[in-house]
Amino acid sequence: MTDKDREKLESIGLRFRAQRNELYYSLRDLSNLTGISAGTLNGIERGKDLTLSNFLILCRSLEIQPKFFFQDDIELSPPYSLPPDVQERIIMSKKLDYLVYHSDFFNSPKRVADVLKELEIDKSQSNKFSVYLSAYCEEGALTYEQQGNYKEYRKKSDTTSKTPENG
Repeated sequence: MTDKDREKLESIGLRFRAQRNELYYSLRDLSNLTGISAGTLNGIERGKDLTLSNFLILCRSLEIQPKFFFQDDIELSPPYSLPPDVQERIIMSKKLDYLVYHSDFFNSPKRVADVLKELEIDKSQSNKFSVYLSAYCEEGALTYEQQGNYKEYRKKSDTTSKTPENG
C-alpha cells in the first residue's frame, strides 16, 4: 500500500469515527447497526481493514454520502510495474491490433514471416504469432488460406473500422 493510500484510509477512518461520535454511537452500537464486529470497526477507524462492502455499510449507517470521501482526484498510477516481458507483449499486441484493424497491411495475403518482419520481431516468435493470428481469424477479423505448409492471412473485407474488444 502506498503512503497516499494509507493516508486516505486513515482520513476515511477518522471521518467515520467523528460521525459515530457525533451521533453518540459507541462501537458496540455501530456494530449492532452494521453487523461489523467492534474490533473490525476499531481497525477501520484507525485506517485498517476497510473493504468496499464495509465502506458502503458504514456510509449508510452513519448517513455519509460516499462522494464526500472522494471529492479530490487521486493519482491514477499503479503502485508497481508490469514485468518487462508483459510490457513487451502489450506493446506488440497494440502494434498487431493496429495492423489488423487500422491499416491496409492485411489487404493482401501475408505469411507469419511477413508480420514478424513488419513488426521487427525475431523469427523465433513465429509459433506464438501463428497463435495470435489464428485468434484474429476466430474473432472474424482475418481469414486465412492454407498454402502448402504455411498459411496466408488477409483481412476480411468488413473489418477496417472494427474496434478490438480489449481496447
